[in-house]
Amino acid sequence: MKKKIFSIMLVVAMVGTMLAGCGSKEDKKESKGNKNSITVLVESGSPAEALAKETAASFEEETGCKVVIDAVAYTGMYDKLSTEIKAKQAAHDVACMDVVWLAAFADAIEPINDADTSDFLPTLQDSGTIDGNLLGYPMWVNAKVLIYRKDLISEDKVPKTWEEYQALAKELKTDDMSGTTVFGSGSDAVCSFLDFACQAGAEGLVFDKEGNVNITDQAYVDALNFMVENANADYTPADSLATAATESQELFTNGKVAMQLNWSHQYPAAVEALGADKVGCAPMIGGSAGVGATTGPWYECVMKNSENKEMAKKYVEFMYDHNADYMDLTLKIAGRTSVYEEAGKVAGNEHTTAVLETLGAEQSQARPMVTTWSQIEEVLIGVVESSLGEADVNDTLEAAKTQIELIM
Repeated sequence: MKKKIFSIMLVVAMVGTMLAGCGSKEDKKESKGNKNSITVLVESGSPAEALAKETAASFEEETGCKVVIDAVAYTGMYDKLSTEIKAKQAAHDVACMDVVWLAAFADAIEPINDADTSDFLPTLQDSGTIDGNLLGYPMWVNAKVLIYRKDLISEDKVPKTWEEYQALAKELKTDDMSGTTVFGSGSDAVCSFLDFACQAGAEGLVFDKEGNVNITDQAYVDALNFMVENANADYTPADSLATAATESQELFTNGKVAMQLNWSHQYPAAVEALGADKVGCAPMIGGSAGVGATTGPWYECVMKNSENKEMAKKYVEFMYDHNADYMDLTLKIAGRTSVYEEAGKVAGNEHTTAVLETLGAEQSQARPMVTTWSQIEEVLIGVVESSLGEADVNDTLEAAKTQIELIM
C-alpha cells in the first residue's frame, strides 16, 4: 500500500488546521496534564484529520473534554511517536497508527481487550492484536480489488482467476490501450506480491506459524512468476518498474488501461473521473488457493503514558462509534462490517461489497506484526524489482530469505 494515498486530499482541512492552530505548541502545553483536554496525533491531510476536526466539538459537548489535534505528515509521525516514547513523555494521549507500526510501539500502547470486536471487518482483529492484546480500534482498512471498464467488459466476462485475468488482458489489448498493469514500484509492489502469494496458497506472509521465513515456498515462487509473466506480456505497459497505485490509476482514468488490481478507494475516484456507466469493480482475483489479499488498516490507539487515559479511552470508543462518517469523506473506506454493508447499498459504493468478499476469503491475511517490517519491506521491494528486471526468481527469493533472517 502506498502510504501517500492518505495524504492527497482535504487541502482545505489542512489550511484550517494551520489557521486554527490545531496541534500548536500552545495547545499541547495547555493539554498536557489537563484532565479536560486530550491531544490526538493524526496524519495531516488524511481522513483521520478531517473526521477528528468534524467531531471534536461533539466530543467536548458530550464529555467536557477538549480535543487538541496534532496533524503531522506521514513521514514524520513514526519519528515523533518514537521520540516521545523513548523520552517517556506523554505528548499524545491518542495516536492514529498505520498497522505496520503497532509491533514497534506495542509496549507503549494501552490494550483495549474489553472492546467489542464483533463488528470489526474481517482480518482487523487479528492484525491489531499482538501477544494476545488488542491495541486499538480500526479506523479503516484498504485492500485491492478489481477495477475495470464495464463498458468494455461484460459482467459475465469479469475475471475471477489468474488465467481468466491474463486471457482477458490479452484480449483487451489494443494499440491505444493496455489490458492491465503490474505494480513494480515501492511498497505497492510488495503488497501486490503478497496479494498473489496469498492467492497461491501462502500460509502466513513472509513468516510461517512457527516464525520461520517462508518466502522460498512455492506460493511465493508462483506469485513472482505471475508478476513477471504479466510484466513481460505485451498487454501491460512497458514501465512496470515505475508503476504503482497512483500511476496505474492515472492510466486507467485516462483510458489507457482496461482493468487494474488497485486499492479499493481508487474505485470512487475512477467513477468520478469516467462516470458510473464506464467503471465497475469486483472482488480480488484468485489463484490456485482462491481469492486472497493483504490489508492496509489504520488503528486509533491510547498511549500507555497518557495522563488522561480514561478520557482517551472514551475518545477512541467515541470515534469508533462514528466510524460510518469516514464513508462521507473522499476515500470512502472504514473499519466496520456494518458500515460496509450499509454503504454497499448505495450506488457508487460498490467497492465496499468487493472488499467485504475479498477480506472474507480464507486466504486474505495481514502483514507480519514485526518491529523490523520497514527493513523487511525494503528487501521485498528489491525482490520484486530484481525479478521484474529478469533476475532468477528462485535465486532472488533465496537471497532475500537470508537477508530477512539476518534482520530478524
